[in-house]
Amino acid sequence: MARHKTRMLWRVILVATLLSPFVFFSSALRPWTSSSQMTLLSQEILYPFEYIWNASAGLVVRVWSHYVALTQVATQNTALIEDMNLLKTKILDYEEKQLEISRLRQLLGFAQHFQGTHIVAEVIGTRSYPSFKTIRISEGKRDGVKIGMPAVTAEGVVGRVIRTGQKFADVHLLIDSNFNLDVLLQRTRVRGVLKGADSYCVLKLNRRAEVRIGDTLITSGIIGGFAKGLPVGRVVRISYESDNISQTITVEPWTNFDRIEEVIVLENQDQELQKIIETAGDAWLNKPFEDQKGG
Repeated sequence: MARHKTRMLWRVILVATLLSPFVFFSSALRPWTSSSQMTLLSQEILYPFEYIWNASAGLVVRVWSHYVALTQVATQNTALIEDMNLLKTKILDYEEKQLEISRLRQLLGFAQHFQGTHIVAEVIGTRSYPSFKTIRISEGKRDGVKIGMPAVTAEGVVGRVIRTGQKFADVHLLIDSNFNLDVLLQRTRVRGVLKGADSYCVLKLNRRAEVRIGDTLITSGIIGGFAKGLPVGRVVRISYESDNISQTITVEPWTNFDRIEEVIVLENQDQELQKIIETAGDAWLNKPFEDQKGG
């Protein structure tokens, strides 16, 4: 019987301890300011329990917010990072499409200034021939591309088609040492033959010809199948030869050959080359490439 009463007493104390903070906090009394000695005494007795309750509740809240709840936050962060990466990919794809559209518009706008039809082709790679510096494009014989046709971009001259397959063609680049192009100095109308020189081009002129740094060179349209007035490059250096007769003009092409992605093939025929092809046949055209393979 005594044991039962003791157990009941502890239960009452436990319940009172748990409920007292709620009673205290909901009370209108200001702590330690009551005139009742009994109230002040009860406040002194309950204060340790209230302190422990508040500290324990704060600890539980901190543990929950800093550890347990962070598991859900981490999951949300992972999902957000995945969504962000997907959006970045879509944005990059969109920007690439915008750049491609802009380049094609420039190409088509450039081609409309010249008479005749043209073929837009994508650069699909480069071909390494010891004697020729070339790029490979995505259009070939079945698309109407023929040997000798000029290749240009909106910036200027790229080169000339030197070899064709059914679905591809190789373009001989302006900057190759075996490439020659008949040009005019736009300002003075002086004519000369431009020769490729690795990353630049070189023009030999009589010393009396007036040339200035920054002068623009264009195609003459006389030989080579290139229409007249196509931009070629600009003068960046002038050197006078020791014979006092000639001068060497270094020309920087307008076209950036490291960044070409699309070209326009102009359906202009090089009449001289066509006569050679008709006389010698296709075997003559392929002979330089067969010799390269054999070597």
